[in-house]
Amino acid sequence: MYTNSDVKNQKQSFVVGVENYEEDLFLEIELGTFYTTHLHAQRIANSVKHIILFEDQILVKFKNKDFISITDDFLKYAYKFRLCTKPSMPPIDVSKLTQQEKDDLIYNEAYIVTQDDMKEVNWDIKTAFHYLQHRYEARDKEYFFFGSCSYYVIPTSQQIDQEGMRDAT
Repeated sequence: MYTNSDVKNQKQSFVVGVENYEEDLFLEIELGTFYTTHLHAQRIANSVKHIILFEDQILVKFKNKDFISITDDFLKYAYKFRLCTKPSMPPIDVSKLTQQEKDDLIYNEAYIVTQDDMKEVNWDIKTAFHYLQHRYEARDKEYFFFGSCSYYVIPTSQQIDQEGMRDAT
């Protein structure tokens, strides 16, 4: 019989990815499928330090100083861009708000982006780069840093029991 700690340490396949953003452009990158524990899969996703968009590549830098370079010729399937269609709200000086107003602001739907506010665009790297340059009048900019947004760890159907036997469920 398995204990709770056995289940936590049980290995299986996980699809791991991250989503980052720059202004209204969101970038989802699938890091890969990993055969590991759920905790280790989360650590892989959290190991991403920076996502940098250049005109001809996406650079994924990790906390251990390793990096991968994604181009339209290499790992094209690993990324996709989405645009936020929700109008931007003006910035608010939260230092002038009461604690109740700050609490209410956190749940204000005008500031919350949902999946319904996102539109997938079939762009290559160069198109996304030029979109940011033109949209935000940054024609002389050579790269864009994408801020961290979220990560995902999705279990697949393969699991391993204590003896290391593969079980396709």
